[in-house]
Amino acid sequence: MPLLLPTLQAELISIYEKGPMGNPTPPIVGIKTAKAYMTFVQPGINAGAGSTIAMPGFTAFGTSLGDILSSASPDGSITAQKISKEVDACLQTYISLFQTSIVTASGMIGLISDLTDLYAKPIPSASLYATKMSTALSNFTASAVVIGIIPGAPPIPFSGPIG
Repeated sequence: MPLLLPTLQAELISIYEKGPMGNPTPPIVGIKTAKAYMTFVQPGINAGAGSTIAMPGFTAFGTSLGDILSSASPDGSITAQKISKEVDACLQTYISLFQTSIVTASGMIGLISDLTDLYAKPIPSASLYATKMSTALSNFTASAVVIGIIPGAPPIPFSGPIG
């Protein structure tokens, strides 16, 4: 099953939009955001048709994101860089069937740029914020390259994005 951006957008919108009780605390928002990202990545398959097994870094990502959202930053680009680093650390823990490694470096410049744009000025609505955040996460995830070898005689190497 492919990675579906609308699913991630809908989950993030429900997290970031204020309900009658307002948004929960930043640590809870961070954890919920990480869970939404995991839900987005979970149905992915690698170029060798191997399904996702786990992404254990999503727990640490949620905690770190909550800490970043809790702290005040004088410059949005600093926040963007901190979040980019945590998203990258999370995706580097992605594990799929027959995978030997994952390379995420190619998407970092785009992720930092997208998040810097997001944090450069106030966003008029939570929905727009969530949409831009989900697009940045989706683009970054799509740029990662999963490398692996399907066992057999002969073994079949593969590399490509999470699809």
